[in-house]
Amino acid sequence: MINMLDGIKVLDFSSNAAGPTCTGMLADYGAEVVKIEKPVTGNDERAYGIQVEEGVSLLGAWLNRGKKSVTLNLKDPEAISIIKMMVKDFDVIVESARPGVMKKLGLDYDVLHAINPRAVYCSVSAFGQEGPYSKKPGYDIIAQAMSGLMYITGEHNGPPMKSGTTLSDYVGGINAFGSILAALRYAEKTGVGQHVDVSLLMSTLYLNGAFEYLNVGIDLKRSGNHHNTLAPYGLFSGSNGQSVVIAVISPKLWAKLCNVMNMPELISDERFDTLNQRRVNREELVNIIESWLKTFEDINVPAKLLEEAGIPSTKVFTSNDIINDPHILEEQYITTIPVPDNVTSRKTFFGRNCIAKFSDAPGIVKKAPYVGQDNYEVLGKYGMTKEEIDKIEMKWEN
Repeated sequence: MINMLDGIKVLDFSSNAAGPTCTGMLADYGAEVVKIEKPVTGNDERAYGIQVEEGVSLLGAWLNRGKKSVTLNLKDPEAISIIKMMVKDFDVIVESARPGVMKKLGLDYDVLHAINPRAVYCSVSAFGQEGPYSKKPGYDIIAQAMSGLMYITGEHNGPPMKSGTTLSDYVGGINAFGSILAALRYAEKTGVGQHVDVSLLMSTLYLNGAFEYLNVGIDLKRSGNHHNTLAPYGLFSGSNGQSVVIAVISPKLWAKLCNVMNMPELISDERFDTLNQRRVNREELVNIIESWLKTFEDINVPAKLLEEAGIPSTKVFTSNDIINDPHILEEQYITTIPVPDNVTSRKTFFGRNCIAKFSDAPGIVKKAPYVGQDNYEVLGKYGMTKEEIDKIEMKWEN
């Protein structure tokens, strides 16, 4: 099978989540990704999340899927010389160090661009390569806070709330993936690579349309699990701690909801007969809908009634619901991934599949390497013997 990114070679210095998300996506579609890691332990993401018996992180295995692992101590001048020899063969370089670190190592854009002018060099950081915050430490939750997303997330009278997942890291990685492909297209046309500067803050700001309301003097506040301007549009509680999402955005859908609840009189009730009135009287409307939901012991019953009526709605999925849902299974949004070769307690694990489906050249989520698994293969291409590789590895391990 021909992969869309066959022939593209990526030199990956990134760690944590955003950079590895990007390079993992590139590997999904056929790029050869060589990951440069710290000797012995590998990069930080190898310790994240749940681990199997052998101490291998399944999140780390997902982030590093489809890559080759080479261990080099970047504090050693010998390693830097090896990198500068390698970089001539690569189309893409990805790094996620704090701005200034790669320059200190002698591996910044200017240096590597002079060696390989056609290569795309992507830097992923918290705040970008320039500006007053560029040197500040920052992680996912910092970007969520500074992007304003936390400000508009949470209950109306409660504190700001972060996302339940590492949102900024993942969207930063997706942003880097798309930006690299755009820069590769430019390099293909011009023969010239460029520096791509991706920040978690910029990426997360892209998700926030609330601050644009300031143009008309509106400072959107937290509205809990309900929309600021649409109603009923949000999360509604039923019995036994169960919930359902209902999204009614038109008079037609409003009428359908009233009929499903056997309350047709609400259609013309002046408290709710227009969208604006439903918004103004949202609290009362929420109480009515939740009182109806609580007449059912099992949320699946009203959820089915809503679905059969054509009302956009769903129960809130748990993680177990996701891996057992017929649509998600049939469409293979979740896939089975081989474990790294240093895991013997199991053969596979389930994880997120490629981000999109393609008719002619679908991607595939592949096995992750263990630390240093590809030292001999990769470094051997640059004239190093097995004995030489073992020697420098022993030096770095000590």
